[in-house]
Amino acid sequence: MRKLTVGLGTAVTALAVAGIAYAAVNVTFSATVRPNKANKPTALSVKFASTDDTPGALQPPIMNRVVIKLPGGKYNASKFPRCKLASLQARGPKGCPRKSKIGTGTGTGLARPVVEDPVNGKLTIFNGAKQGGRDTVLVYVFPDLGPTFVSVGKVIKRSGKYTLDFNIPPIKTLPSAPDASVTSVKTKTPVKRVKKGKRRHYLIIAPRKCSRTWKGSGTFYFATGETKTVPISQKCKKR
Repeated sequence: MRKLTVGLGTAVTALAVAGIAYAAVNVTFSATVRPNKANKPTALSVKFASTDDTPGALQPPIMNRVVIKLPGGKYNASKFPRCKLASLQARGPKGCPRKSKIGTGTGTGLARPVVEDPVNGKLTIFNGAKQGGRDTVLVYVFPDLGPTFVSVGKVIKRSGKYTLDFNIPPIKTLPSAPDASVTSVKTKTPVKRVKKGKRRHYLIIAPRKCSRTWKGSGTFYFATGETKTVPISQKCKKR
């Protein structure tokens, strides 16, 4: 009986420690549109950051996926030139049609203890070619240390709402350093338009309806198996 009691006690303690470790990872997230008027062309800004408050932690765990749920609206990817993933990986931004570029941003990562200082990256966002019948968003990352890479986001539309599902590939820095973990990302897609004939087409249109606020969420996945979901809310105007 004593062995059973000790075993159960050890298991409970291990679960408690795991729970404490998981709870120490924090994520802040925002996704805002400007202007915030219903059914109008708009820009989209996304920001998120992760930290680990575990005593002695050098950096947060490696983030490998981000899923952003938006309240609705319209994404007119088919009206804009598209960039092919293979071309972007081989030639960088020069391999994409000029008007397929839809946004810019910055990112920061950590690869401690080998790389003490933060690794900063320049982000360029493109309207990607379809994959599996779905629109994609391609984020080309040019870090100040390590090789370039591309994060692919699938655009999923269900019941009039959009989900952006991004993979984050391993982020390499120095040969002797661990893969970097993402600590912050800021992106902005401005109001984008193209003219075809006499019609103007806008890339992003805000949701058609406004009941005081638009709601969404961001879910962040880590290599540890942990996930963090952060709800968001933005005030909106009917006109």
